[in-house]
Amino acid sequence: MTEAQRFTDNGDGTISDSEFNVMWKKNDSFQDLKKWVNWFKCQEYYEKLNKESFAGYSNWRLPIEEEAWSLFDLKKTNTDKYGDDIYLDPIFEPGSVGITWTKATRDSSALIIQYEDGDKNWPSQYAHLNMAVRLVRDI
Repeated sequence: MTEAQRFTDNGDGTISDSEFNVMWKKNDSFQDLKKWVNWFKCQEYYEKLNKESFAGYSNWRLPIEEEAWSLFDLKKTNTDKYGDDIYLDPIFEPGSVGITWTKATRDSSALIIQYEDGDKNWPSQYAHLNMAVRLVRDI
């Protein structure tokens, strides 16, 4: 599979990912809500989208570590909300936070993936400054 074949813009605010057989939301939560979200608010965000059947689907969720990490690609650049480069395929909408929460938790922390440098961190689930989520669903 070539890199060009991995992602497909479905034209409905979603991106299909043939490598992981999932569908990503093209925007992250910051782009939609215009505010930061902690890990708990991410749950409310995807529950709301599921109730609304965003793009016709009601199984949106937080990404697992492997899914979220797979979007970090040093060969691809996009821009975050500040106009800085992040390593995220340009098929995704520019202007995102450049960070995503994941489903992974330990104690009162949750894993985030940072697309500006590929760093993985475990902030408090209550942290919200500069935090967002990019939702995913199984195809």
